[in-house]
Amino acid sequence: MMIRSFIALEIPEDALSRIKEIIRSKIGELHNVKWESREKLHLTLKFLGDTKKEFIDTYISGIEGIIKKYNSLDLSFNRFGVFKKGNEPKIFWVGMNENRKLGEMVSEIETTFSEFGFKKESRKFQPHLTLLRFRGYEDSKKILSLTEVNLPLIKFTTDKITFYESELLPSASVYRSIKSFYLKI
Repeated sequence: MMIRSFIALEIPEDALSRIKEIIRSKIGELHNVKWESREKLHLTLKFLGDTKKEFIDTYISGIEGIIKKYNSLDLSFNRFGVFKKGNEPKIFWVGMNENRKLGEMVSEIETTFSEFGFKKESRKFQPHLTLLRFRGYEDSKKILSLTEVNLPLIKFTTDKITFYESELLPSASVYRSIKSFYLKI
């Protein structure tokens, strides 16, 4: 049996609250905007996609082998941005400053999971949180104005990695934690 899965870094509530406060202070409350739910505000380290359920324990062991080498991470959000398809905005995100240890961890996850038969990501890792997926009815001009905001550095420490199952439903995707792991403090 197959499931869709991914590995993500959890973001502390206080950092997410600061981002929400900045957005609200700059553009106010917007109607007809469906921001990503709290459960979806994480940093994806590796999207695995279709995963054989019978190998979950092997994947958990692989993650544990990587995680035990790392201490908690001191990270920071530094800018808002947009991914586009052609000229159309598709995803509004908040980006992070590069962090060498996070980059090393992601590289090690890529290597380990390529040994399990998963395809290595060809794009350079660009740490970001997806805040909004444009549906076409939002006030995109107002949202895009946030990319001009000089975002103050939002620093945070995180120590939690989660291996998730993602179920695609007609209304949206639903995430379920398979297992959480903790970096050394």
